[in-house]
Amino acid sequence: MPAREEGVFTQDVAPPSAAKKSIAFIDAEISASGTRVCDLGAFSEERGSFHSNNPKAFLDFIAEADFVCGHNILRHDLALLEKTADIRISARVIDTLPLSPLLFPKRPYHSLLKDDKLKVDELNNPVSDCKKAARLFHDEVNAFRALPSQMQDIYCGLLKTSPSFAGFFAYLALPSDIPGEAPILAERIRSAFAGRICARTDLAFLVAQMPEELAYALALIGTGDPT
Repeated sequence: MPAREEGVFTQDVAPPSAAKKSIAFIDAEISASGTRVCDLGAFSEERGSFHSNNPKAFLDFIAEADFVCGHNILRHDLALLEKTADIRISARVIDTLPLSPLLFPKRPYHSLLKDDKLKVDELNNPVSDCKKAARLFHDEVNAFRALPSQMQDIYCGLLKTSPSFAGFFAYLALPSDIPGEAPILAERIRSAFAGRICARTDLAFLVAQMPEELAYALALIGTGDPT
């Protein structure tokens, strides 16, 4: 892999869907042994692109971001960055991976995805992956906003405290009074899915104990696909 300069910044034109909150999209290339950072990329609609293997320059680039976002960063990039380079990110985290099957439940998934991974045009180019994650994120935001308000409230009530989804709902800044209590959410779900969920299903239990699994199940039921 070619050597990188100590922090390469390039300015890109922000897309028309640029978010009001500051968000940096990140990607890390880690050695096969999981012990070394090979390359780092970031993309910010305010600051452009960053490409380097310098952890300090990477942290400087994303320092002012309110949110960081990427694909599978919760279980992969962030954990490995902390392990290999002692990089700890304080911003709120948004992961596009768990959002994809929730907001694009029909197969095939989003056109930018193959199975659960981003399709790549260039091998080992973290900046390219960041820009793809940015496109996917904006599509996920638009997909959520296109849902009926009843479903937005149900998903928010189920997932707003989950580590996998909390950053996304914080970014959307939905009303703070959306109920998350199991009995209230259970009744809302029963009403929204009348005739499509068995009347004997203990929804209050599922809301309290398996909210993520329930949210994904509701997304699939909502497609109307019997398979």
